[in-house]
Amino acid sequence: MRLFGVAMVRNEADVIEAFVRHNLGVLDGLAIADHDSLDGTSEILAKLQAEGLPLRVVQAAEVAFFQSRHMTHLAREALASESADFVFALDADEFLKIRSRAILERALAVVPPNMHVLAHWQTYVPDDFESARGTFGPGHLWRRLAVERHSMHKVVVSRALLQQPKAFITDGNHLVSEPEAAKPPQHARLASDVVAYAHCPVRDREQLASKVVIGYLADLAAQVPGREFAHHWGELYEAVRAGEKFSPERLREIACNYTLPPAKWRPVEEIELVDDPVPLGFDLRYPTSVAPDTLRRLMRFSEALIAHRHRRSPVSTIEIL
Repeated sequence: MRLFGVAMVRNEADVIEAFVRHNLGVLDGLAIADHDSLDGTSEILAKLQAEGLPLRVVQAAEVAFFQSRHMTHLAREALASESADFVFALDADEFLKIRSRAILERALAVVPPNMHVLAHWQTYVPDDFESARGTFGPGHLWRRLAVERHSMHKVVVSRALLQQPKAFITDGNHLVSEPEAAKPPQHARLASDVVAYAHCPVRDREQLASKVVIGYLADLAAQVPGREFAHHWGELYEAVRAGEKFSPERLREIACNYTLPPAKWRPVEEIELVDDPVPLGFDLRYPTSVAPDTLRRLMRFSEALIAHRHRRSPVSTIEIL
């Protein structure tokens, strides 16, 4: 069985090497769309490619965030060109957890041929949000929520996608859907002890601020009628816009309630964490050479957005009164 992964990443220099090395320990190959990263992510990916890893990187040189389109294209390519049997749709902060490759293959082998697969999405909360700033290590993937209060999964795409020309991976990589479908196609669900996605979205203050600000604006630039909006980014964007500086306590609160609307948030002391470490069996060789700086990334993003608008819009004159 051939198992591949696809991802769309942007400004993930602190985690991208660990993401690639870990997930290639499970998968036969990875294809990554680098969404105009500004923080050293691109350079790290180039070094990983130079090692000869089964990693393909394509550039998504656009300002807006069209995740669904890119992920669907990468998945179709992996199924057609790489003869993949299943394709795991991943984000850069997600690490596959499996008991063994053999157990995973046996579970996938009995999935009905017309179905895609859903895997459990588990939220990990780092032990420390300050001392390990800018570097990723075992402390980020040691403890997770005992109970997930969201109802979302992550999708693993089967070869059925090749017989579904209009089907697409939804934004967030949660499902395969069809245009104007009353409900999404059926998906098979795998047990969490067979495979799960270990998700570590909040790692330090600067990482979260950059993720929220650039992510929210890129998502806003991609809005079209009927497209679902990333509301959890919007709410945190408003907090940054109001001048909030995320303290370690606030970061822990956000991590424990990530993706949930504020009305459903609970105090940290009411949220149980359990030890469930994800082993990282490798050494990191490529620390980022670019210091985290949300303001500089925002400036470069804004410049790219303005240049993009000028390329798409006819030149006009404005009368100054």
